Amino acid sequence: MIMRWALAAGLVLLSLHCPAEEPLQACPGPLHPNEALALSKAVAMALCADPEVAAAWRTQLSSQASMEAERSAYLPTVQGLANSGRANRKTRYDGFPEANSSLDARTSGYGLSLNWVLYDFGLREARVESARQLLNAASSSRVEKIQAVVLNTSKAFYQVQASRALLQARRSIEALAADSLRVTTAKHQAGAGEQADRLQAQTTYEQAQLERVLAEGDLASAEGALASALNLSPSAPLRLAALDEPDGQEQGFMASVDALMEQARQTHPSVETARAQWSSSLARADAERAQGRPTISLYSNYRHDDTPVEQVASRQQIETWTVGVQVSVPIFDGFLARRRARAADEEAGAREQDLYNAQRTIALSVWRSRQALEARTQALAISRRLVASASQSHRVALGRYKAGVGSIIELLNAQNDLAAAQQRRVGSVVEWYTARLQLAADLGQLGR
Repeated sequence: MIMRWALAAGLVLLSLHCPAEEPLQACPGPLHPNEALALSKAVAMALCADPEVAAAWRTQLSSQASMEAERSAYLPTVQGLANSGRANRKTRYDGFPEANSSLDARTSGYGLSLNWVLYDFGLREARVESARQLLNAASSSRVEKIQAVVLNTSKAFYQVQASRALLQARRSIEALAADSLRVTTAKHQAGAGEQADRLQAQTTYEQAQLERVLAEGDLASAEGALASALNLSPSAPLRLAALDEPDGQEQGFMASVDALMEQARQTHPSVETARAQWSSSLARADAERAQGRPTISLYSNYRHDDTPVEQVASRQQIETWTVGVQVSVPIFDGFLARRRARAADEEAGAREQDLYNAQRTIALSVWRSRQALEARTQALAISRRLVASASQSHRVALGRYKAGVGSIIELLNAQNDLAAAQQRRVGSVVEWYTARLQLAADLGQLGR
């Protein structure tokens, strides 16, 4: 009966299996030569290429395996033993040779032993809870790293678009400067303009050329950084999808922010990580306290021996089995469990302060990002009007100069104002998108 029960327990253990690993999402395929790279695909490629995200995934799997290992303590343990060999035993009695004996035979044995902890006053429960909270911390840490990659890749993506838009603005400025140079040159050759006007226009044109060359270098640098983040060669050509104007998006996004600010204190990945580490340390303290408590276990042993030479002097077969309940009561361990529990309590106190600090940090970051987005939203509307007024002013100044009633200083000032307005408009659009991304990251809402 006991033998069959023990074997059945062993089969139950063999039938258990670890949960299958969650498969990683498929990575996007390579870029086609004429494909316009969208932000979503750029983020997906960066996530697949980032080693820290892959390491965080493996850490999470390791934490999950550790939790399953702690859960194994709820199951019985079964051990098997088998041996076989030759035995030779001789017994001699001085003065009584007729009582001498010898044994030369094969000896063998096999057996099973089972042990099942029935109750341990919360030790296993505390260890499983500690491991589960560490798994939660690993999961939140992985989400935090993913959001960091999303944020950094998006910023690099927007930086390339900003650099391209700025290069277009610099080329437009260069074209305007070239037009001004042609107008002043034509007036000078016709005897209606001053040499100083032509030279001043020439200086402005060369300055515009210099700014255009520097913008080309900045674009190449931004493209190389983005390509590297996507695990491509820095020299790989990239064609990005156009950056849409955020018309009508500003106020709608701003209106939803207030409801998320308090939620960020509770659900941001860094806060969740700190909270899980605190909970894990609390459970670890409970486990240390449970170490000094009794345990109640069910045990069973079965053994079959064929001529155990240490027990018999002739060939015999011995079959034994035992079953019972065992109570283990720690009496004195040198205050080890108590001191470890106190150390764990102090560790839990430290992790609690880490949680408070994470909540304060996130709250401040959300407030700053909110203020920055609000300012960028206002600047976006102002920059739109600024470009319109600067364009009109340049057209008027150019017409006045051609008509001979305006000065070259007036024309160049209008030209410079238009150039500054166009650059400010490009910067405002990219800064608005970046500020919105930063606020989403501080809220822990990237990707939603």
